[in-house]
Amino acid sequence: MSRLRPLALVLVLALPGCGGGGSDLPVLPKDAVQTQVEQYAGITLAASGAGTFSESAANVTGCPRDNGRGLSDPDEEYYVQGIYRLPVAAAQLTATLDKIRDEWQRNGYTLASAASPTEVSATTNDNYRFDLTAEQGLRLSIASPCYRPKS
Repeated sequence: MSRLRPLALVLVLALPGCGGGGSDLPVLPKDAVQTQVEQYAGITLAASGAGTFSESAANVTGCPRDNGRGLSDPDEEYYVQGIYRLPVAAAQLTATLDKIRDEWQRNGYTLASAASPTEVSATTNDNYRFDLTAEQGLRLSIASPCYRPKS
């Protein structure tokens, strides 16, 4: 995936496996998690029918702690969040959302109840969370669970 420019948007998410007590978190190198986020983004891009993302960034950050009031040191506990923008014409938003939702279902992702017809959320079997919203085209957020980079 190309990194055109990072989006100035930071989401504090309730991530599975986060919240302190990092010794029980799985160990996985940061680059492996970043690669997985980018692969999930690629699957979504292909399902959308768009040729490329107009913006993309996947960044490592510390896991939320203390009910979202702080972040862990990313060298101790981290997650990767990817933010992507798909250029989709307004007239194609609903059809594109439907194509992506169908692909996520085919892949076995667990779909969450949508807050509105212009939003789709899902969780993969390995606890990566996807959020897709109609916002200047489509905005895709993918967040990994928390990991430790080393034992």
